Amino acid sequence: MDLGIDSAADNASLALLRGDEVIAERAWHVETTMSKELLAHLDALLVEAGVTRDHIASIAVTTGPGQYGAVRTGLATAQGLALAFDVPLAGIIRFEADAALHLDALPAGATVVAVHDAGRSGIAWGAYTLDAPGTAPRPTVAPCLTTLEEVARDAPAGATWCGEVTDALREALAAVGRGLGDAEARSGDTEADTPPGGRAAALVRIARARQAYGDPALVDAFYLRPPSITRARPRETGPREA
Repeated sequence: MDLGIDSAADNASLALLRGDEVIAERAWHVETTMSKELLAHLDALLVEAGVTRDHIASIAVTTGPGQYGAVRTGLATAQGLALAFDVPLAGIIRFEADAALHLDALPAGATVVAVHDAGRSGIAWGAYTLDAPGTAPRPTVAPCLTTLEEVARDAPAGATWCGEVTDALREALAAVGRGLGDAEARSGDTEADTPPGGRAAALVRIARARQAYGDPALVDAFYLRPPSITRARPRETGPREA
């Protein structure tokens, strides 16, 4: 079975697939920390499926962009499981999975813009299309970090929008006479109208289509800006005054 781990934000999900069938799935809102909740939900997922961790043949995990701690926790958990059970790991950008949830239901050649609210830093986004059924989403605009006004102006015309669509983004789009397309009011996380398995299952399908599985040690987080970590101060080596 193939495991998908989606841990880029507070709305997290897991999915277990046998072939293209979703055997079990879990989606939840993180109430404490991802590190406390992820493994508990994984164990519950396996119980629901009636299997053990030994049945996992491959793992796909989101590499971001998203919340730093949540992304790193999911990635470290996926790498640890993959190394422990000697199975391959694939890292998939979150936007690709968000877009994939909508592209299959849209006409050929349609474009989906997936967004992540980056707070005061602006908005992270990328645009994707699907060249043929069963293929992985192809980026038409590479993931980037811009202002709301820039994404509203520069995103492909006629696109469907999905992901973390905020009121501020809606206002920015309305200011330039644009809407959200067929993904109005969707976030791609836990809505009833998303495909079985949600983003976690999409990670698995994209990894298969792209043949992205490989060495777990080579998978790393995807950043659009450096993590906000304070640089260590140099240690004083001379005498200190009392």
